[in-house]
Amino acid sequence: MIFYLSLFAIAFTSITYGAKYYVYYNSLVPIYVSLTKIEPFFEYSKVVEYDWERPQAKIYELRKPKNDAPSILLIHGIDPYEIYGTWTRYKAIFRDSWTKILPEDYGLYFFIYPSLDIPLEESADALVVEVINISQKLREDYGNENLSFNIYAHSMGGLLVRYSLQNEEFRKYVNKIIFAGTPHIGSPLANFIVMNKNLLKLRKDWEFIKNVLLISNISGGYTYAPNYNYLVYGSNHPEIPEDIEFLNFGTVIMQKTNTVFENLRTTEFFSTTGLLFLKSVTDILFPDKQFTDNDGMVPIESATYYGNSEIFRGFDHADLVMSDIIIKKAIEYFYGEKVK
Repeated sequence: MIFYLSLFAIAFTSITYGAKYYVYYNSLVPIYVSLTKIEPFFEYSKVVEYDWERPQAKIYELRKPKNDAPSILLIHGIDPYEIYGTWTRYKAIFRDSWTKILPEDYGLYFFIYPSLDIPLEESADALVVEVINISQKLREDYGNENLSFNIYAHSMGGLLVRYSLQNEEFRKYVNKIIFAGTPHIGSPLANFIVMNKNLLKLRKDWEFIKNVLLISNISGGYTYAPNYNYLVYGSNHPEIPEDIEFLNFGTVIMQKTNTVFENLRTTEFFSTTGLLFLKSVTDILFPDKQFTDNDGMVPIESATYYGNSEIFRGFDHADLVMSDIIIKKAIEYFYGEKVK
């Protein structure tokens, strides 16, 4: 236990101090947000530096279990809005969607970590400590030495879990995992985000690409940050140990009018619209079929690269945290029971 507490102290110290971000303005209008100063690919009149406080790497208890079945642990992906506070809109939707659907007997927990610029290895260490400490307490409370977590990890959160799984002690407290839209081998969209945009200025469609980038950035589709390098297509991450039971969830946007309208109606307008725009850019820059089948963020090839997978067509990357259909499928996988 002393080892884990010491490890937590190191992780806590390194990931909770304040930081800076930069907003580029054209006149009085903000047009781009970045955690580092960049070589702008757009016209601007000034850049303003702001302070922000990284979120603490911590598991939040949303609901204590009423029985000794495995609790569910939700883990978010990279969050462009975390510069504005801990419980962002993305995390709140993720939390509230699961709270609404998960039967009350099951425990529900949420791991928040600084996703934009702190190395995943450090956040993974913090997750190891938190899971072990909370699991040991639950085992004592329920007198069940086998009590563990089912983990539902969205997007980059799945990569973080892969780092945590390299810890043998951590694996003892994990029952099943769903990697939901995890870019196991990366996404070309991340390559696009981190590349030097000036290389694209000779393209005939540059103005369209530039405008989509600016709109997506300022509307919260992404904040330019170091951790997008973890998502670059072709990136290598630790293997998933053979003794881990897991399932991949992947989604593919279907651009048929009736399918898009249904998604807009049943989930969330702004996220769906933004992801459709990002998909349009991906299709232009990376016309290869292996990339055009994607959820607006992650190609299906990457999301389903390892092991067994279930694909939801007509859904996008954000639906993986808010769709009733997908959440109910996850609960069925974890507990073997359907939810009405």
